[in-house]
Amino acid sequence: MSDLAQRHRVPRAVVQSALGFHPEPAPLRSHQRRPRLLDPVHDLIDRMLRQEYADDGVRLSNRKILQRLADEAGFEAASLSTLRNYVCKRRPQIQAELTTDLQRADDHDPGR
Repeated sequence: MSDLAQRHRVPRAVVQSALGFHPEPAPLRSHQRRPRLLDPVHDLIDRMLRQEYADDGVRLSNRKILQRLADEAGFEAASLSTLRNYVCKRRPQIQAELTTDLQRADDHDPGR
């Protein structure tokens, strides 16, 4: 192929394309999600956030959540900013879940 490319003064890719030569593409690597730092304590954090709404909306600060993680689970691997990013994402989701659950309970009328 390189002889043809040199003789006709074209790139080898052009010769390969003209001859219908299509090399097998490299197999794609499977993308595996690496474990996140807060994975071991997601459930505990979610429980704390759900408890916030059960306790008349008294919000825990991120520092208090981080302190409770250290006290209750011995977890000190995360920084305040990592926890803040997770809590900032999860608070609205948990509030929406709880609101939906309350609406379903109101919609159910056992007397009918």
